[in-house]
Amino acid sequence: MNLSITSLHNLITQAKAIIDGYLWQLNSARQPLWKRATRRTSQIFVAIVRDLLKGQLSLRAMSLVFTTVIGFFPLLALTFAVLKGLGVHNALEPALLTLLQPLGDDANTFTAEVLSYVDALQVEVIGITSVGLLLYFVLDMMRKIEGSFNYIWTVRQGRSWSSRVSEYLFAVIVSPLMLFLSITISSSVNTNFFSSLLESLSYGIFVIEFIAFMAPIFLMSLAFAFAYSFLPNTRVQFGSAFIGGLVTTIIWKLMGSVFQEFFIASARESIYLAFASVVAVMFFIYVGWLVALIGSSIAYYHQYPSKTRVVRGESNLSIAQQEELGLSVAAVIINRFNAGLAPLDEAELSETLSGHPIVIEDSLIALEKIGLISRTADEPPRYLPTKSVASCTIFDIWRALRCYNADTLKSASTTNNQLLVKDFYQRLYETIEKELGNKTFSGSSELPAGSPGVLK
Repeated sequence: MNLSITSLHNLITQAKAIIDGYLWQLNSARQPLWKRATRRTSQIFVAIVRDLLKGQLSLRAMSLVFTTVIGFFPLLALTFAVLKGLGVHNALEPALLTLLQPLGDDANTFTAEVLSYVDALQVEVIGITSVGLLLYFVLDMMRKIEGSFNYIWTVRQGRSWSSRVSEYLFAVIVSPLMLFLSITISSSVNTNFFSSLLESLSYGIFVIEFIAFMAPIFLMSLAFAFAYSFLPNTRVQFGSAFIGGLVTTIIWKLMGSVFQEFFIASARESIYLAFASVVAVMFFIYVGWLVALIGSSIAYYHQYPSKTRVVRGESNLSIAQQEELGLSVAAVIINRFNAGLAPLDEAELSETLSGHPIVIEDSLIALEKIGLISRTADEPPRYLPTKSVASCTIFDIWRALRCYNADTLKSASTTNNQLLVKDFYQRLYETIEKELGNKTFSGSSELPAGSPGVLK
């Protein structure tokens, strides 16, 4: 029995080593394009499965279900008011039908009920207070949605309230215009003139069928790509956002058959139909948000391939390892600048140092806060030193990294134990500065004794 367990464990270990070797350790620069694309797709797939097993995506999708229930009708009311002012409020119906397509035949019923409720809600006559509440619910819903997408894109700082008001309302106004434009384009494609022109060609029928099949997928992918580009408080490359939107659209289309079968089965049990419909709608919202978050994760990992290697969250590196990596990042940036080489971005720094991308990011943030480096306007940003690197010692940077956030912990307590620890650290700094205070990143070079440290 023990032998069998040991053999199974060895087999699993070997399989894991083979998979890791294929995913992370191969040099794919000389491989054919299709092999590199397959490997990249496999990396993203593994990263998505890992995130799903960790549970954060599912947890955030569940929280957005309640957010959607609270803020959905206020959002529709504002959107309907904008559309009504433009005279194109009828464009809201096909949008809802497309959104609720996975519900099958019941999508028509839900769409009619939602539109009748929104149509009865006349925003222009309900008063300033009620409009203010509508705006608050919409902005709060968008804030929570943004928080979930910021988590995926590892953005720690959300939009300010002033930015939220302007950008969210801009999205509420622009989205109906884009919707109306897409519907106009689809209607133009379906005109008799265009259809008769294509039918006169040899493969005209095939072209019409192909356009009819691809146009909804393409337009829906563009809609998701716009959302993935807009919602996170960071720059998202449109190519990555479109790939995430395309995958989301495909999954969304496949969901239709599943939910249609569910509603058909629940209809046979008419006693439980009302209860089952409510549960199904809630579950539909949850799955919809989960699919949307997965699509955004695909866009994130496509834009930042190095992030597929690590689990989201805090690293398990010790304090010494984090300090060592922070100094290594500073050394690479300074030495490349001294050598006249092009600056590196975060992914290139991670590959150069074979480091943990999350700690690389933390190190870059810390080095920016102490004023040693700054990011360029490139996308993704690259990093350059901002201080006089000629007078930069390793000790200055090391001590600045250790103490840059010290003011946030203001303890009035001065017990004997605390004084003992503070005295220890003071003597530690003095000893290290005396022995190694003149060492620089240029290797054997040292600053003259008494040279001022730029970060002190």
